[in-house]
Amino acid sequence: MTHSNDLDFFNRIPVAGLLVNKIGRPNFIYNLKFLALVGYDDAQMSEIIVKDYTKVFNEEDIKLFREKLRNCEGCKKSVKQELKLTRSDSTKIITIIEAEVSEENDGNYVLCALTDITEIRKAQANYMLEQERLLTVIRNTNDDLFEYNFKEDLLKLFNKNVLLKDSFGDSRWIRYEKFTEMMSKEKIFHPEDDSRIRSIIATQGEGRIQVRMRHLASPDFRWKEMQYNLLHDDEGRPIGIVGSMHDIEELKVTTLEFKNKSQHDSLTGLYNNASVKEIIEEYFANDGKGKTNALLILDLDDFKHVNDTYGHRFGDRVLKTAADIINNTFGENDITARIGGDEFLVFCRDILDMTSVNEKVKQMFANFENNPVGEEEKYVIKTSVGIAVSPQDGTGFKRLFDKADRNMYKVKRSGKNSYNF
Repeated sequence: MTHSNDLDFFNRIPVAGLLVNKIGRPNFIYNLKFLALVGYDDAQMSEIIVKDYTKVFNEEDIKLFREKLRNCEGCKKSVKQELKLTRSDSTKIITIIEAEVSEENDGNYVLCALTDITEIRKAQANYMLEQERLLTVIRNTNDDLFEYNFKEDLLKLFNKNVLLKDSFGDSRWIRYEKFTEMMSKEKIFHPEDDSRIRSIIATQGEGRIQVRMRHLASPDFRWKEMQYNLLHDDEGRPIGIVGSMHDIEELKVTTLEFKNKSQHDSLTGLYNNASVKEIIEEYFANDGKGKTNALLILDLDDFKHVNDTYGHRFGDRVLKTAADIINNTFGENDITARIGGDEFLVFCRDILDMTSVNEKVKQMFANFENNPVGEEEKYVIKTSVGIAVSPQDGTGFKRLFDKADRNMYKVKRSGKNSYNF
């Protein structure tokens, strides 16, 4: 196609330009920027338009665009549409073709500008692909994503049920306004964990924490592990927390069961020697400072004779009965343990005075007397008890244990089946 001098200005336009007719067979007048865009020279492009314009222009896109131009004849507005083109090297590009239609422009041809958006579309496609990959990963894990805004007191939970075709924006999040008020009203976190969550919000920290929480539709708490990191604004100031939650209920229950088994004596169900020592030492390091406590060492009298005379199976029954009586005699605040073959320990925490301990020991001896072991052979359990009191006898496990142990052996030497402070 030969250009006249009237088209010199058209060729100087710094964008790809087309003159597109609204009626008749599709025809195009193009500028030099358009030729550079599609990779053809003037002669080649002229031949393509005459013989088969669809070699460059997408037929459906052109048909729709020309229809928009016809419908807008005589109006004053912008008409735009996506237009796909094929370059000389067969690569596909995507453009936006736009025409400013005016009331005065009642001619056959309309001036249009084209903007290459191929890279933008590729970036959008890659973005959507990345989002699809992210959603696939999220949907195939048990993790829940959350985001909390400090200033707005707003918690957002990611909704896995929203499909990818929906916008990857705020519609994908379930919003909880005034979350800290909601925590109190709905009791979302276990009472022992609620203050820990509030501390994270108040101190604006980050890290990992295990807490018990519940869904609003359920009364039951489940163990969750939360991994959370700070969000910052452009000036580096913390504005919120983003993180994930993973359900660890089964793992936690299994771990607690294993820990419980490792802490308790398999025969009697009482704490074992290692665990009771750890519990008492931790108590003195924290809540037990300055409080009055009593530690009792109980050693069954002549237990070797029981095993030698009645057998080990009967001996196990004696130990089990002794453990049950000891555990049932002392209260829920007291700790009971089997620390050796026929040796037991009782730790009475935070007592007002020794009167209550004295009464419990007397009751234990009475319970032994009234509950002999065996049907034919009525064996009455007898024991020697040594007692130490904190803080006067010491404020740690070892000193109290040694003192109570010495007092117990005093009972052994003075006739057995009694107790000594």
